Amino acid sequence: MTSALVKGRSAFVRYWEERKPVTILEVCEDTVAVTAPEGPVPAKGVGVTLEVPSLQGVLCYHTHVATAPYPGDEILLLRRSASVERFDRRRTWRVPLRTQTKVSHLDEPEEFSAVVANVSAQGALLHTGGPFTLGEIITFHLHLPDESPHRVSAKVVRLKTATRDGETASTLGVLFQELSGPARKALTFYIWKRLQELFPRETRMLFRRKSKRNDIERRMGKIGFLKDALSKPADPLEGDALNSMESDEESP
Repeated sequence: MTSALVKGRSAFVRYWEERKPVTILEVCEDTVAVTAPEGPVPAKGVGVTLEVPSLQGVLCYHTHVATAPYPGDEILLLRRSASVERFDRRRTWRVPLRTQTKVSHLDEPEEFSAVVANVSAQGALLHTGGPFTLGEIITFHLHLPDESPHRVSAKVVRLKTATRDGETASTLGVLFQELSGPARKALTFYIWKRLQELFPRETRMLFRRKSKRNDIERRMGKIGFLKDALSKPADPLEGDALNSMESDEESP
């Protein structure tokens, strides 16, 4: 099996309950050099999980900091724990979106500004300053490129809050409760397009065989829009998003 640790590949480092994007610079036996992530960097000896996304899932390497960056330095040196790695296989593909929207409690007029960080066939990840609770149903407009906004309802299944400079921000992992036919179709094509952009070689291999089903059905099945997709939802914050390739957000 070809190693996922390849020079120039996008990856993530996870420490202190944060996940930050990096680029692999060099790989030498059990040592991996990556670009220094933004913000505070862990000291020598601190444990770091190195996550490498692929079309099939995310390969996670358990490492520790061998050498922390010096001031002005842009290299973080990680040392892998011997033979310790984990593969997280995703049920549905997640892709970056990064669009502005307004989110509200179900059947309530007040709206709060939010950013949709990424989407999958079954849910989305949102950042907002609004006061939301775990388990409640929310509504928001899903803005996709070259599409009119689609109003969707979703259930908050994961909630993480943080306070900075006296303001509270929330990260919501939500599962779609209701998607119209046009919204489902638009989301399918958006995910398909982004997969081709992020993983051109892998998507060509994935869709190499001809199918008796029509193209839209085939894509929906591969991407995660199965007939029972909404009756057996995947956790939007379980595993790693394909948006991992462009942002430091966790993905649905």
